[in-house]
Amino acid sequence: MSLVGGQIDDFVVASFPAPAVTGATTATAASRTTATCVNYTSNAKTDHRVAIASPRVGLAVYDLDDQTPLASISVGPSFAPCTAPASRSTPVTQTASESTRVKSLRKTWVGVRSTLQQQANDDATARAGEIWCFHEDENKDGSTGSADAPKAVWPISEPLASIVAPRTLPEHIVFLSETGTLALAPQDDLTKLSSLAAPPLPSGANALSSQTLRVVPLTSTTSSDFVPSSLLAALPPAPAQPHLAFIVRTYAAAATAAPSTAEASLTGAGKKKHKKQARPSAAAVIDAAESVGPSAASTEPTQTSRICQVELVLLDAAISVPDEFEPRQGLLRLGRVEVPGASEVVVSDEGFVTALDASGVLSSHRLGFAESLAFEAYHALFFPAASSDNADDTAAILPLALNFVKSIPLSPTAVSPARSALLALHSSFVALASPRPRSPASDSTSQPPSVSVTYWDTRFGSVIASTELAVPSAVAASVDGFAVSLSRVGRRTAIVVIEPAATSATIDDKSAAKRTVLFGLPLNGLPSASVLAAVVGKHTLTAKYVASPSTSASAGGSNATASTSTSAGSSGAAILEQARRAEPMRSELLRTGNEKKAALLEQSRIAREQLLESLVDALEPLRVGASTKEQDKAVRSAESSWDTYIEEERDRLWEYNKDKVRLAMEKEKERRVAAIAGLTRSGDAGAAEPEEGEASRYKVAKRRIERAIAAAGASIRPGTEAAAGSGKSWKDVTAARIKGVNDKYRYRYHTERNKIEAEMGQTVKEFDWEEAVDKVERFEPSLPSSFVTALLRLSFPVPLADASTSLEIAAPASNAPKAKATVYRHPTKLVGYLLGRELVGENQVEGGVTRFLARAGDWPNILQALRTVSDISESTLVSLLVAVVRDSSSAHDDADMDVDSDVTALPCSAPRLPTFLAAFLQAPYTGPTLRSALQKQLSPSDAVPVLEQCDAWLKRWLNEAEPVRTKDEDEKRKRKGKGHQTVAIDVFKVAVRDEDVPALDQVVPFVQAVLDAHFVTLLLQRQSHRLLRRLSQHVARHTEMSTDLGSLLGALSIYSTKKEEQRRAALAAAEAKAAGTGATTTGVKELGATMEKRIAAQEKHAEVGQYQVEEFYL
Repeated sequence: MSLVGGQIDDFVVASFPAPAVTGATTATAASRTTATCVNYTSNAKTDHRVAIASPRVGLAVYDLDDQTPLASISVGPSFAPCTAPASRSTPVTQTASESTRVKSLRKTWVGVRSTLQQQANDDATARAGEIWCFHEDENKDGSTGSADAPKAVWPISEPLASIVAPRTLPEHIVFLSETGTLALAPQDDLTKLSSLAAPPLPSGANALSSQTLRVVPLTSTTSSDFVPSSLLAALPPAPAQPHLAFIVRTYAAAATAAPSTAEASLTGAGKKKHKKQARPSAAAVIDAAESVGPSAASTEPTQTSRICQVELVLLDAAISVPDEFEPRQGLLRLGRVEVPGASEVVVSDEGFVTALDASGVLSSHRLGFAESLAFEAYHALFFPAASSDNADDTAAILPLALNFVKSIPLSPTAVSPARSALLALHSSFVALASPRPRSPASDSTSQPPSVSVTYWDTRFGSVIASTELAVPSAVAASVDGFAVSLSRVGRRTAIVVIEPAATSATIDDKSAAKRTVLFGLPLNGLPSASVLAAVVGKHTLTAKYVASPSTSASAGGSNATASTSTSAGSSGAAILEQARRAEPMRSELLRTGNEKKAALLEQSRIAREQLLESLVDALEPLRVGASTKEQDKAVRSAESSWDTYIEEERDRLWEYNKDKVRLAMEKEKERRVAAIAGLTRSGDAGAAEPEEGEASRYKVAKRRIERAIAAAGASIRPGTEAAAGSGKSWKDVTAARIKGVNDKYRYRYHTERNKIEAEMGQTVKEFDWEEAVDKVERFEPSLPSSFVTALLRLSFPVPLADASTSLEIAAPASNAPKAKATVYRHPTKLVGYLLGRELVGENQVEGGVTRFLARAGDWPNILQALRTVSDISESTLVSLLVAVVRDSSSAHDDADMDVDSDVTALPCSAPRLPTFLAAFLQAPYTGPTLRSALQKQLSPSDAVPVLEQCDAWLKRWLNEAEPVRTKDEDEKRKRKGKGHQTVAIDVFKVAVRDEDVPALDQVVPFVQAVLDAHFVTLLLQRQSHRLLRRLSQHVARHTEMSTDLGSLLGALSIYSTKKEEQRRAALAAAEAKAAGTGATTTGVKELGATMEKRIAAQEKHAEVGQYQVEEFYL
C-alpha cells in the first residue's frame, strides 16, 4: 500500500458460493463467512496464511502472499458456523510424524450450532452448540497431504459467540458463549475449563445481541499503558502467561412499544392466546391478517437503540488451583464501562476505543482506570484469601473510565452508518468499510454498488488512505443486496468480506447473487504509531468523508453539538470545553513519579485553560462582528494576554532548566581547567620530547574553530570587533563544544587568542560563567495540538462563506470600496508566533488557515505560512500568486510591505512579486497538481511577469556559478597576494548572497510547471518570444553545467568512501576494545582473522580502482 497518494492497493483473496437465502435459512442468518490468521507458535512473523470458514461449504486455508489455496475441508450444507475459525499450528518431531514432509500439526477450532438448535430454533429452551476441532498434518509450505481431516466434536450447552487460539497460549483456547460467559480451557480436554460468568444486563438493556473477543499478551513492557502500573510491575516472569481480554458486548435497548390498535393482527393474536382457548384455524388466521394488512413494523422495521459495553478481563493459564469438582484457573474481571450513544464499538490493543453511532459520528476515546490497584501479591488477585459469602462475582475490581479524544461527523453521501463495519488496527488507527449510499439523483439500477474502505487516525480525525471496492455482479446487483464485514488476519493484512444480505429472501430472480468475495487490504504502509507527520497533507482526502458544518448541524440531537463544535464558527464555550476534554492526552511523566516535572506540566495546563478563558471573553467582538475600533481593541487585548502567557511560560521553563544549564556549565569549566593543566604539563615536557603530529592536528582544529566563529558572525582576526548585528562573540563560540574539535585544542585557541589580544593592548575579560548561564536562549513552551487548534478557532471565529468557492482576498484599506463594511480581524502576533514555531496545519480550522489569513489581508503571516505550513493546497497557492501578480501591475512603494510595522492594521498591502514568489517556492507542492492549478487559474498574461522574475533568478545563479573575470580584477588579485584566508563555507557549494533569491533546484521545477501549463499559449504571443529564448539559453547552460559536474561524481566519491571506511574502522576498534576481542592472551591471532583482512583489502582495492587517495587541506 502506498500512502503517498492515499490509495489502498486492495486485492482479491478468494470467492465462495453463497447458498440462496430462503425462508428456511433466515434463522441461520448469523452464519457469515469469516477469516482469521493461522497462528504459528514457533514463528511469530508467519502471519500471511489465513483460515476461512464459509457457511454450508467448509474450511479453507489461503496464502495471502500469492493468493493461492493451501488446504480445504469440505463439510457440506449442514455446516453453520457461529464463530470465526481459530487455527494454530505447532511443530512436530520427525518421530511423531509418519511422513518426512510434515513439519507441523494444525488444529482449527470453530463453533457451530447443533442440529437440535437448527431444527427447533423457535424454541427458547433448545439452545445448544458444538465445538469442532480439525487436525491436519501441515507441510512446510502450509499445504496438507490429505483432504480428509479427522474431527473431534465437543458438545456444549449453548452456542458460542467467539473463539480464539492465541499464539502466546500454545496449550489453551479462549471462547465466549452467546450468553456472555467467558471460558479458558486446555486445547486437548475442553471439559477441564474454567469460566467467568456473564455480567448483569445494563440498565435499560433488553437482551444481548452481539459480542466480540480479542485476547492480547500482557507483559511489563507492553504498550497498554492504560493498565494500572502496579499490575504491570507485579507481572511474574515465565512460565506465567498473563493475557488481557477485550470483550465488547452490544445490548438491544428496551424500547417502549406503541399501543397496538390492530386487535386481529398475528402479533396480537399470539399475545392473547391462552391454554384454554381453542387454537384458531389456519383460514381464520389468514383472513384476520389480510383484513388488517401489512403493519408498519413489517414493512419499515424500527431501528432499536443499542447499548455498548467494554469489559477487560485478566486471564493467566499458568495459575490454577486443584479443585475436587472443577479446576480453577486465573480469570479476573478488571473493569467495564459503557460507551454512550454507540451502535458499534472496537478497541485496539493500546486502549483506544472507537465508536460509531447511528447518526454517523465517529468518536474516539481512551481507556483508563479511575483508581489505582492495590494488592499484596499477583496470585492474590485471582484467589483472595478472605472473601465474603455475599460477594458479587460479576463485579469489576476497578472502575473503568473513558477519556474523550475526538469526534468526527461522517458524510452521509460517503458512508452508511447502519451498514458500516469497523475494525481496530493498532494505536488509534481503525478501518471503516461501508457501502456507498445511493445517490438521490439516480435509481438503484443505474448506480453500480460499491464499498468504500478508509483507514482513519481517530486521534487526529484524519483519513490516512482509502479505496473503492466494486461489488461484483455475482454478489449483488443493488446497493441494498449485500453485507460487509471486516476482520484482521495478522499484522500486515485485513480482510473485507462482501456477501449477499440476509434480507434478499424475497428475490426470486435466478440471476440473484450467489457468491461471497473476500478482498485483502495491506496494512504494512500504516505508521507504527499515531504521529502528526502521518496526517499532514491528508486534508483533501479527509474532506471527502467528513460532513460539512451545515450537514452535521442538521443531524439533530446530541450529536449536533459535538459536530458544530468542530467548525470554525463554534462558540468560545464549546471550543474551550473541547480543549479541556483533550487535555487528558498528556505526558506519561505524570505516572512515573517525577514530581517536579508533573508540577510543571500541571501548571502549564492550568495556564493554558486560563488563557483560553481570557481569549473567549476578549475575542467576543470578533465573533459577533462588532465595529472596527472594537475589534482592534479586542485584538490588542488578546495579544497582550498572549504575550503575558508566553513570558510566564518561558520563565517557568527557565526556572525548571536553570539548574541543568548551570550543571552543564560547571562540567564545562572543569573540563577546561583540566585541559589547560594538561596543556601546561605537555608544554613543559614538549622541549624534551614533543608529541608527534600535535602541531598539525592543532592547525586543523584551528581552521574548524575559525569557521565556526565566522559562521556565528564574530570576528576571526584578534583585536577586531564583530560585525554589527552579530549576537555572539568569539568567546561565546569557543565556550561551547564545536563539532569535530577536541576540547583541548578549543581551550588552547581560547588561551592563545586571549594572550594575543592582551599584548595588543585590548582589555581581556575573563569568561564569566554566570553571565554565560544568563545568555542561554530561553526555552519555548510546549503547546499541545489541541491547544493550538483551540487558539486558531478562537482567532478565526467567523466561518468562511463557502469553503469550496474561490479564494477571498481582502483589499488594502486605501483600495477597498467604501460600500464594503465587513471587516475581519484576528490576533496577528498570536497567529504569527504559532506559524513561526511550525505548529499550524492548514486543516486545523474548517476551510484552511491560509484562506482566513487571505480574507483578512494578513500578508505577513501568509508569507510565514508559505514557509512553515506544509499542507497548503496547490489551488490556494496559485490563487495567492494570481492576486499578487495582478496587484503588482500597479506601482507599489517598497515601504508598503513593512512587516515590522503595526501588524494589527489589517488588511495589509500585497507584497512585491519577488518577495512572494521566493516564499511561494519554499512551499511543498506536487508537480501534476500544481500544473493543473496553474492551467486553470493563472492566465498566460499573468504568467509572463512570473517567468521574467524566474529568468532573472536563473541569470543571477548562472553568473555566480560561472563568473566572468576582467583583466583589472586579475591584476588586483595578483597585487593582493594570498595573505590570510579562511574558508567559512563549502568550496563546492554555489551560493548567492541575497536571501531573497531562492535555490536553483526550486526555480527550475517551477519554471517547468509554468511552461507545461502555458507553453503553447505563450508561443502564440509575439511579445513573449524573447523571454522564452532567454529561458531556453539559461536552462541549456544549467543542463550543461549539471552534466559537467555529474562527471565528477565517480572521482569525488572516493573521498566519501574513504571517510566512511575510517568511520567504520573507528567504530570496529571501539567495539573490539569494549568487548575485549582481537588478539588472545597467548598472542595467537583468532582463526580466520588473517584471511578476513586479506579479503577486506582486496575488496577495498577493487572499489578504489586506478585512483589514489590522498588527504589534503584547503
